[in-house]
Amino acid sequence: MNVSSQSERTAIFRKAIANFIKERRETKKVAEGDPRYEYQTWVEKAAEDAQAIQFATHVARITHSSSQCDSFYAPPDTLPHCDVVARNAMGSSFHEDASAQNAAALYVIAFLNLRVDGQRLLDYVLSNDPSLRDALAPSSAKGDEMMVKFASVVSPSKAPRVDALMKQVFWLNGDDPVEDKDFIQLAPLACSSLMHELYMSVQSANFSEESKEARKARREGKPSEHPCISYRDVVEWHVGGANPQNVSPLNSSRRGVSYLLSTLPPKWVGRSVPDLRGRDSAIPTFIRSRRAYHIIKELAGFLKTNPPPTIETRKQRRVFEDDLCQVLAEFTESVRSYEKSGWTLTSDCRLPLAEKAWLDPGAFDDSSGTAPPDRWEDDVSTRIANALNAALAKYGVIGLGDTEFVHWCRILLQESSWQTSSLAQGGVA
Repeated sequence: MNVSSQSERTAIFRKAIANFIKERRETKKVAEGDPRYEYQTWVEKAAEDAQAIQFATHVARITHSSSQCDSFYAPPDTLPHCDVVARNAMGSSFHEDASAQNAAALYVIAFLNLRVDGQRLLDYVLSNDPSLRDALAPSSAKGDEMMVKFASVVSPSKAPRVDALMKQVFWLNGDDPVEDKDFIQLAPLACSSLMHELYMSVQSANFSEESKEARKARREGKPSEHPCISYRDVVEWHVGGANPQNVSPLNSSRRGVSYLLSTLPPKWVGRSVPDLRGRDSAIPTFIRSRRAYHIIKELAGFLKTNPPPTIETRKQRRVFEDDLCQVLAEFTESVRSYEKSGWTLTSDCRLPLAEKAWLDPGAFDDSSGTAPPDRWEDDVSTRIANALNAALAKYGVIGLGDTEFVHWCRILLQESSWQTSSLAQGGVA
């Protein structure tokens, strides 16, 4: 850079700074000519006040507004990558916050965020720009001193302070929890930058014009160019009381409002299909299913009336048979569709071979090289008949003919298998 271009850039910096001072004086409604707003006096005062300011991503006073604990400045791109949503996910476009020992010095933040040619004054300070140094003071030595003072806003404290107002956690850092020396003390700090990112996201989802259009389109059943985003179970957290500016500038811009996402434990949804692994038979599970239980109970009540051997009796019995066929078909299909083909071949499945052929036909297809057992339908029918007999006996129904009952259960299994195929193809069982 030649001398001419450097002097031109210095003049640009001086003009931008002078305009900032003028605007601040007018905002404060101070008369022109006040010595406090003379260029050099004001800049030197700002450099002194900068030492009471700490740019931060993690602000201690969010935890307690009276805390004197040091805040920390940790840009996301300096943090290790992790596969969860955290502050490092914000990238380079994160929101900077600050903490101040004296709220009267907060104007320095606005000054250092003043943009010249697309960059902040703070960026020029950190790159030790010679043109800005010359704009700050008439001598190089004085300019260097002021640049160092302004740069201190992002310099971490050599000995970070913590106080009793901060939340503190004892963390086992060694091997023996009995030994005090194996613990360290942690003071977690809230990430103000991430809190502001969440606040902006929630506000946009709730109040932006795009979100309003998307919700309107959803109500009217119309397509929309914008996604319809909603945050559920969000809690408002108010920080700083009546003086949110005492906590941090970002907290002040949010009027002290931050949002907390729900951390309630998930509502676990149980399996829609019982886990048959580790069971010696699937049939008791079918018999105890809610719908089968009610049908068997009604069948027992009907049989205990000792109905006469008439056409009406056969029709009523056929109703129970059809109902059980439907329930068995649904049970069969639910297991077959929920479990992956070949699940009965795992070591933890103790089902009999016939029941494996019934509930996992894929285990015996041509590619598996394993043939299903002969007459497995008879075996399963007999098992179902015995289980139904035992269930009916609990209601006082005894003396059913085993041969007839096994034959009926074989029909039950065959028809339920037909209905299973119909269900799989989208037909009506």
